[in-house]
Amino acid sequence: AISVHVVELLQKAGLKMPPNVNFNPNRAPIITPKVGLRGLKMGPPGKNDSDGKDEAAMAKNVICKCEKVTELEVVRALRRSLPIDSTQGIRKRTRAGMGHCQGDAENYDCECRVRAIISRENGVSVEEVGGRPWPATSTLTQRWIYKDEVQKEGLEKRMND
Repeated sequence: AISVHVVELLQKAGLKMPPNVNFNPNRAPIITPKVGLRGLKMGPPGKNDSDGKDEAAMAKNVICKCEKVTELEVVRALRRSLPIDSTQGIRKRTRAGMGHCQGDAENYDCECRVRAIISRENGVSVEEVGGRPWPATSTLTQRWIYKDEVQKEGLEKRMND
């Protein structure tokens, strides 16, 4: 909806925009719907990893257990026309690392797994793959940060009503 509005604004401003005959608005989905964990394999890094050629094996290898993202979904996102060179790009397209653990290394370490796949698919070293600019888990000592006691009391009152 936003992009349609932007196009309309640009056209009103006088920008000539001939239609792109090669544009396909109906792309195949990246995410495959799953029912439970049937047929999926989880394990320590390296146990179920593939070489990137066997789609059946990649479809079973879970990279992010919180969001049930498979290796095949990550590879499909990487093989699309828009290049991805970071774990954050994969997060936005597949939700890998966006579950309750937030890609924590102490949990399933999905950010490390995604980084290895990006490295393999793009033919670069793991060090060249971008990651998140902040730690995987929060270091905040409390859930909410309040400006003052009045704000804290107001929020607590609204939550308890």
